[in-house]
Amino acid sequence: MNFRIKLIAIFFIAIWIVLLVRIFAISIQSNQYYMQLAQKNITRKDIDIPFRGLIKDRNGSLVAINKLGFSIALDPHLNQKQLDAQIDFLLQYLPHLNAQDILKSYDREKSPYNHTPIKVVKFVDYDLMQKKYAYLIQNNKIFVEPASRRFYPYKTSASHVIGYVGASDEKDIIKNVVSKYTGVVGKTGLERQYNVFLQGQISEKIITVDSHNRIVSVRYEKDSVNRNDLTISLDMRLQKIADEAFDGKNGAVLVMDIENGELLVAGSYPEYDLNDFVGGVSYAKWNALQEDLSNPLLNKLVNGLYAPGSVIKMGMALALLEYAGINEHTLVDTPGFIELGGRRFRDWKPGGHGKTDVVKALRESVDVYFYKLSQQAGMTNLAGVLGEMGFGAKTGVDLPNEFVGILPSPEWKMSKGQQWYLGDTVVTSIGQGSFLVTPMQIVRYTGLMASGELSTPHFAKIFQEKESDFKNKDILNDFQKSKLKFIQEGMYQACSSQGGTARRATKSSLVPLACKTGTTQVISIPQNIKVRIKESDLPYYHRSHAWITGYAPYKNPKYAITVFIEHGESGGKAGPILARMANALKEYGYIK
Repeated sequence: MNFRIKLIAIFFIAIWIVLLVRIFAISIQSNQYYMQLAQKNITRKDIDIPFRGLIKDRNGSLVAINKLGFSIALDPHLNQKQLDAQIDFLLQYLPHLNAQDILKSYDREKSPYNHTPIKVVKFVDYDLMQKKYAYLIQNNKIFVEPASRRFYPYKTSASHVIGYVGASDEKDIIKNVVSKYTGVVGKTGLERQYNVFLQGQISEKIITVDSHNRIVSVRYEKDSVNRNDLTISLDMRLQKIADEAFDGKNGAVLVMDIENGELLVAGSYPEYDLNDFVGGVSYAKWNALQEDLSNPLLNKLVNGLYAPGSVIKMGMALALLEYAGINEHTLVDTPGFIELGGRRFRDWKPGGHGKTDVVKALRESVDVYFYKLSQQAGMTNLAGVLGEMGFGAKTGVDLPNEFVGILPSPEWKMSKGQQWYLGDTVVTSIGQGSFLVTPMQIVRYTGLMASGELSTPHFAKIFQEKESDFKNKDILNDFQKSKLKFIQEGMYQACSSQGGTARRATKSSLVPLACKTGTTQVISIPQNIKVRIKESDLPYYHRSHAWITGYAPYKNPKYAITVFIEHGESGGKAGPILARMANALKEYGYIK
């Protein structure tokens, strides 16, 4: 009997303990939770979003601005009937709006704890809203606030460099909390590279409100940061000339200040209208861009990978002088081809060039000179020198997702599980085979040939209210520096002397030029072919790519210029654009 009484007592005691614990949890431990919940009922956080920073060219010409307009928000506590009425009211004055889009936007943010007006229309053009504004603000359920949308006045010009903004998604918001409030984030180009700077810093204001959502007091306030304009190195006057020169052509053009790495011109062609992407590109336009065989969405400046062809011969010649056991006066017999392993490696000139020294090899782009001497120097040595010149590595340009290309070497090929052959050395010596570069690497390397220093190409000129400061690198050894003048002489003769591969193509230049042409095959030529088909007779996509790279003026180098034309047939075809850009530099006072 005593045992039963004890059991019943223990049972009731356990129940009371459970009840007491629960009462404690509700009344004491949950106090903080319910206090915070209650706090949300009486406080509101207001966010002030700064305008996105402007992007200007070096002369102050605006290339990315904020088009002024208005956003529309609705009262956060509307029932369905009230919501439908407000949507009908909006459509009465702004019939271009979409009712379903407004409804979806409202439902996403609707919550009993949300006391902030819900934005349902992100942007209405200023001119359109100006006529309707007076009617809309009389409705106390509708909130009309100033807003902006990114606009690119030059539309397509330098589109791959400037880039565009788009709607921020969940991944963007995780990386960048500010984009939750701005609703946009830089997607490509400089808009993406400098997004954190351009977007500025939001201001926060925590306020106490009454039951009618009226402000009672301000509890916390942090100012926004608006000093976020970016001045870039491009000159849009020169950019326009480049655009005109590339009309109907695909490829890339770059003009770089040799002394500091500033890029005055940077075009990747074909281009596209940046404004198509700001509010969300249509499926039709997106599909058309994706299916275009000319790759308008590819930034060919830093993501286009191409064989360098003969424009690599300046760096290769410098390496041969160091490692092939020759000097600048050594004459090498250069017939129309060499034979190696039962295969003929042909010169571009069927009859050959006769006795050739390093200056002639560059002036006339003598393939056999490089075929022969590269075997004596060894590809490991050659690759070492070219690697120091920046190939197989990023240039450091301030654009996102830069590619490094491929600098072939025995070590590189072994890492792929393949054997390196002497034939690989021969074809690599003239910039063919597995060798891949970007136009940005070539213009940087051209600056090195001109000045003896390796610069960092860049677009930011005035950033965070300070002039950008990118230091050049002294990467050539004393021997290479002593031989650089012979490389420069060969480049000068290529543009100016009889037999120079670019003499005719650049004759319109008003500025003394030093340059080098390059032609890279996109299809191989069978060994049994003795007479090549004319490039112009080949199908377009079978024609060779055309390179020309140089600097101006010859005696006092200031600017490196690189031109690349996809399927341009031969390097000489790019020469007129090089001359045109040099003349533009003179016309606008960059070259005296």
